[in-house]
Amino acid sequence: MLNYRAEGDGPPILLLHGFGISFNIWTELIPLLRGRFSLVTVELPGIGLSPLPPLSYPYLAAAVDALDSLRVSLAIPRWDVLSYSSGTRVAEAYLQTHADRVKRAVFLAPAYTTKGKAFGLRVASTIDARFPALGDWTLSGARLRFLIRLLGFNLRADPSVDAWFSEIASQPREILKATLRSLPGFGARPLAVPANVPALFVWGSEDLITKTPRRPSARDVVIPATHAMPQSRAREVGEILLSYLE
Repeated sequence: MLNYRAEGDGPPILLLHGFGISFNIWTELIPLLRGRFSLVTVELPGIGLSPLPPLSYPYLAAAVDALDSLRVSLAIPRWDVLSYSSGTRVAEAYLQTHADRVKRAVFLAPAYTTKGKAFGLRVASTIDARFPALGDWTLSGARLRFLIRLLGFNLRADPSVDAWFSEIASQPREILKATLRSLPGFGARPLAVPANVPALFVWGSEDLITKTPRRPSARDVVIPATHAMPQSRAREVGEILLSYLE
């Protein structure tokens, strides 16, 4: 079973973390939500204390199966789903197969990027398939720290960088790679949410990863934030969540 934490009181919300960062990404948001919701924060397959998924099984499918097994074990008929970064693609896959188990969905800093950036990720994945040691080298040491500072914090000084680096660096590199390979179209495919599930997308206008919409729709909210919005803009994100979910 997935490693998880349950806290708070009220309607249940499943919280899905992003790339290698575990449920610690929610540290700043949880105090704003726990008084009004029952929060179920999980570590996705292979992350933290959660067991590794079968290597022959697609990562998204393994994550979806594990999440619904957790829901059943907790006796939760339906829950809201709050996801972040690469976790938004896990949420997307879960909604597509278990829409009847979800009341509403919120996607923070969705893993949807430009075709150019997706092409770069595809090339990197192709190279890694032939030279996995090179991929391991890229996802370690100073290279990983730089990627975190650039893509998460726009190279700005932030005390969270050290914590992010420590946590992501401790995860199995094959799981980090599987997470990236699992992104539909390497992130270039728009998220597809079932029509019967109300959804809200929260984008950062300073996010270097996401393809933030130039013309937001009624279900899009754009805030002045980098990709690290759950921590760097926790108060603003919390207010948006409370307004939407309540």
